[in-house]
Amino acid sequence: MTGMFIDKMFILLLCLACLVVYFNSLSNDFVFDDLALIVYNPMIKSLKLLPLVFKKDIYAYFRVDRVETFDIAYRPMQLVTYYCDYKLWGLNPLGFRLLNILLHLLNSILIYYLFLGLFANKKIAGITGILFLVHPIHTSVVSYIAGRAQLLSCIFMLLSMLLFLKFINLRTKKYLVFSLIAALLALISREDALILFIFIALILFIKKTRPKDYSWLLYFIALDLVYLYLRFLIFDKAGISGHPHIFSLPLLAVNFLNIIPRYISLLLLPLDLHMLRVTPYIFSLIDLRVLFSSLLILSCIFIIYRLRKNRIVIFGILWFLVAIAPVFFYLDGYPLLGGAMMAESWAYIASIGIFAVFANIFCALNKTGRAIFFSFVVFYGLLTISNNIYWKNDLLLHKRIVQYNPGKNQIRRDLVNDYLFYGLYEQARSEIEKFASFEPQSPYLDTLWGNYYFYTGKLDSAIERYNRAIGQDKHFFTYYRLSLCYSKLGQIDRAIYFGLESFRINPHFVLNLIQLGDLYQKAKMHEQAKVYYRMAYEINPHNKALRDLLNY
Repeated sequence: MTGMFIDKMFILLLCLACLVVYFNSLSNDFVFDDLALIVYNPMIKSLKLLPLVFKKDIYAYFRVDRVETFDIAYRPMQLVTYYCDYKLWGLNPLGFRLLNILLHLLNSILIYYLFLGLFANKKIAGITGILFLVHPIHTSVVSYIAGRAQLLSCIFMLLSMLLFLKFINLRTKKYLVFSLIAALLALISREDALILFIFIALILFIKKTRPKDYSWLLYFIALDLVYLYLRFLIFDKAGISGHPHIFSLPLLAVNFLNIIPRYISLLLLPLDLHMLRVTPYIFSLIDLRVLFSSLLILSCIFIIYRLRKNRIVIFGILWFLVAIAPVFFYLDGYPLLGGAMMAESWAYIASIGIFAVFANIFCALNKTGRAIFFSFVVFYGLLTISNNIYWKNDLLLHKRIVQYNPGKNQIRRDLVNDYLFYGLYEQARSEIEKFASFEPQSPYLDTLWGNYYFYTGKLDSAIERYNRAIGQDKHFFTYYRLSLCYSKLGQIDRAIYFGLESFRINPHFVLNLIQLGDLYQKAKMHEQAKVYYRMAYEINPHNKALRDLLNY
């Protein structure tokens, strides 16, 4: 069989495997940040607003009443793809999820060709690509639409590496240019692409190119600097500032070392996967976990030295360490969870290196290795199918997060609203009381009680709680809920007043625009109603009901 035929058969195999392990995720709903980034985001629904994705952070129109001073998420490519999804599918999550799956499949194919180009070994390339495709840890990226940034960043980074590899093989400058263009697209997909130049250096090292070839890294470093300058121009200092760390540098380092073996164990045995994964902080340099992690790092160094002639193992270990390095800067970014953050999605690109090491081991074991490999694929695939279920809807997702983080957890607020949405009022009340026991002074308590009373029909109590909440945090959604309360009570003037207050804070919140249109219709002010219906329709042109109201 020719090499091209084998490649086509392998890609077909990847497509079938991808369909099998992710098919049951296609019926899942929008969850977690999908609501802020897609459902309530006007930038992805209006061609007029779309250019703003290059000038705003991705949460700009959901957090209109907040000014971020650090950790800006500047990911225009993510929102551009959402815009394309929305034009094709409207607010049908199936289309958004389908593209996530296809992007993950494309990453697996690119991994195959990258390793084939580096090592000319189809078995190593194929095993690495398949393990990456079916591994359940990636459900936090693939089955979560908001994980799109990771998918895009990985695609453009891999593409940039492939084009650079072609450049050093053929010495044709157009491939270097294309590689830099792909690198730029990776940067505006997700911030972790800043480390791409290290991967390029790793490729040069593995290919044993001439020392002067390392000067090509300057192009990629220059691109990083241009990108950082662009962030500074758009967001000022906030665009290049990380979150304030709660640890000193030594303690930050030991907590990072403690996370590395935990990621490796998750990649080997991915059980109890869940979002917002944390591990207990290390508060002292004198800790057995520090010793264990240090021994692991020393073991990696020893393995690299002993197997320095095994390019695949060396490449895999170094790839993993490079890709996992950004976690160092974010592990203490969620102190309210009470532990060092180690999001499963952060291992998306890093996992490729570990899978390459696995592939080398399986190939070295010959027939036994093949049997173990097939067992791993089936095991991982079944776990992926199982984990897709947890992303079915917000209620299942938030319950699982709270299950593994049962203490002081902000997700309890979301869980309360999930219970209310599904009419589980007693569970909602119980969850509010648990939240209050952990955070009795929280400004969100009044909002949660207001939501509880709103859903249970106690509108006077809801209004009282919402007004108290506004005294602490003038959020557009709270004003919107007050407008709904007064509308249900038949007090149209008061309902319009609070609707206008919500509009003043966030003029692009479609639900409130429709609510204002309805209120003005009830007040017999039809032209004014059409003003708000028109604004809503311009943001959400897929809403046929709005079009009918405008033609009324």
